[in-house]
Parts: sequence; C-alpha cells; structure tokens
Amino acid sequence: MKMQNKYWNVNETSCIGGIGLNVTLASGIISNVTCNCSFNDSTVCHVTNIQLKELNLTGIFPDEFGNLTYLREIDITRNFISGSLPTTLTQIPLTILSALGNRISGVPKEIGNISMLEELVLEDNLLEGTLEPNIGNLSLLKRLLLSANNFTGTIPESFGNLKNLEDFRIDGCTLSGKIPDFIGNWTKITRLRISDLKGSGSNFPNLQGMNMKILILRNCLLIGSIPYYIGQWTSLTTLDLSVNRLTGQVPEMMGAALDYM
Repeated sequence: MKMQNKYWNVNETSCIGGIGLNVTLASGIISNVTCNCSFNDSTVCHVTNIQLKELNLTGIFPDEFGNLTYLREIDITRNFISGSLPTTLTQIPLTILSALGNRISGVPKEIGNISMLEELVLEDNLLEGTLEPNIGNLSLLKRLLLSANNFTGTIPESFGNLKNLEDFRIDGCTLSGKIPDFIGNWTKITRLRISDLKGSGSNFPNLQGMNMKILILRNCLLIGSIPYYIGQWTSLTTLDLSVNRLTGQVPEMMGAALDYM
C-alpha cells in the first residue's frame, strides 16, 4: 500500500487553483502541495513542493514521486512511512528531503546521485547498519540530520567532501571510532551534534576558525583539554561536552549568547 492522504481532493485542475491540495489542520499538521504554473505561457503547471507533516500516513514511500520532474521538496515529517527511500528520487531535482520521525529502514546507494540536495533529514527512523558512504557525494548539502537511528560502524571518510555543511547531527546512535579529523574542513559548520561514540579516547577535534552556535560532543571519549578558542565563539548558545574525559579549565571569555553549558 502506498501513502494515503484523506485530506487531498485532487482533480485535473487542482494544481491551477490550489483547490483541495493545501490544508493546515493545526500547528505542525500540514498537507500542502505547491505548483509552478509559469510554464508554456502559464498554461502548464508542475508540482514543486510536497509537505505532508504529522498526518499519521502509513504505507511505503511512493516511487511515483520520481515522475514529478520539477519536484524540489519532499517533507513527510512525523508519519508512519516505512521501507526504503526509492531510487526514483535520483531522477528529480530535489533540494530538500525530510522524513524525520517515520519508519524508514533503508537508504539506497543511489542517494548520492541527488546532486542538488541541500537538506537531508532522516532523524528518528529505523535505519541500521553502516552509514551509506555515497551520502558524501552530496557536495551541496547544508543540513544532514541522522540522529536517533541504529547506525553502526564509523562516520565514513567520504563525508569529508561535505564542505558546505552548516548543520550536522548524529547523536543517539551506536557509532564507534573517533570524531573524524575531516570535520576540521567543514568551515561553514555552525551546528554540530555528535554523541555516544564507542571505542578508545581521542583528542578534541580541530574546530579553530569556526564560529559555532551549537556544539554538542557528548559521550565521545574525548581526552585532553578544552581548546581555548571556544571562548571566542561569540554566537555560541549551547555547549555540551559532558560524559568525556576532558581536563583543565573551561575557557574564559565565553560569549554572552551562551544559555546552556
């Protein structure tokens, strides 16, 4: 069974008039489809955005989304969609793919071919096994959120190619190994959350020259001292380095914006 949305009343003119497609039922509960009708002198419409949030949808992720050749956003946040992401998604110019809070259990290797993707949100699903290394081919990614899954193994070296990342989250999983050195090359990162790594101790990652807003490296087996430059991050609002083996003093000159440490 594919996804069922009882809030849609679709016919051949729905995209033109927007009738039967866009419904906001309550805060966070959204059933929206956005169309662009500027093609062929405004005689042809194409679906560009699909948002189906908190609708209790069940079934599998429809591979027919791959037929929507102008589709740029799919957001199915907080439903009960199961199975693997379909390989047909590689056929469309997606920039946002969010399946937060579902029952997704697989990521195909072809995901690395969605070359325009800027946001990939797969938090709180049923993903397990090693991280798909081809995610590292998504060089335009700005947000990669993978927390609250059952991943094993290490963070792939291919993720070092994600130099446009601004927000990376992979806390609450069962990964092993140290925080990769290549994170020091993510010079645009402002939100970094990694936790619960297994293995031996490692030094604090080199984050010098960055300006973090949120830094959570909880239970990552970190040893040594806390770098002095953290005290120079004027935009830092959240800092969590708990459950590590760090020594020494907390750096001085912590920014006034810090509201959690």
